[in-house]
Amino acid sequence: MIVNLTQNSPEWLLFRRDKFNASEAGAVMGVGFIKPYELAAQKYGNAKSNTYVNEAMRLGHEYEPRLREHLNDTMSLNLKPAVFQSDDDGRFCASLDGYDAGADTFCEIKFSSDEYEYVKQTGAPSEKYFWQIQHQFYACNIKNCIFCVGRLNDSFELDIITLPIKRDDEAIKRLIKAWNEFEATYKDSKLDDEWASLSDELSAINKQIKALQARADELKERAIEKADGKEIKAYSLTIYKTQRKASFDYASYCKAKGLIPDEAYAKPASISWSVRVN
Repeated sequence: MIVNLTQNSPEWLLFRRDKFNASEAGAVMGVGFIKPYELAAQKYGNAKSNTYVNEAMRLGHEYEPRLREHLNDTMSLNLKPAVFQSDDDGRFCASLDGYDAGADTFCEIKFSSDEYEYVKQTGAPSEKYFWQIQHQFYACNIKNCIFCVGRLNDSFELDIITLPIKRDDEAIKRLIKAWNEFEATYKDSKLDDEWASLSDELSAINKQIKALQARADELKERAIEKADGKEIKAYSLTIYKTQRKASFDYASYCKAKGLIPDEAYAKPASISWSVRVN
């Protein structure tokens, strides 16, 4: 159902506070701009929502009306902003960039060079926006969606790319499950500041490690290429060839032959602890 609220108004912000909002779906699925526990701190704790507006966000607000007008003009639509609350589960809400009741269509508008290139290359929205749109499908129960992405090109002209998005009921089931798990995990739990600090720092370090490892792999690949098939030493680098001898898969051999290894040759069991950074 449509909720009579103006987007970005104080009443709208208050209404959204304890709801499952489409713009938060990416975070709940672990692919958003913030972590699930950070979202939980905003919804159930004392943390304030991030009100920082960068240049990309500012341009997004500035160009959204123009992109919506483009869709209306080129597709003969009458899209207007609207706020929805699910008839099936009132926890789920969505604030649409545009809705046309007659065409049973809504739109999701973004203004991002990175998203523009991603859509151009893949023909699909990036994962965080995929989940946002599937949340909108569930909360609004509207048949059609148009994903519209704009950017300013090198000539400071407006480029626009659009594509239809289909409802994915299997994805929606996963999303509902993730939201229920999010609520069960965080709603009535006291957030632990130390765990949050550990998570933040380890996540940041993990990103740095991945970026450094990717760069190191690029440099090593270039060094091997430059060595041109020779084993050499160059400054602090040693380029060498590694050759592995053939080995036997004893587990598969025993299975194929129906053999049971003697327990005397078994390695002792052990327990260790690890940390996975999500």
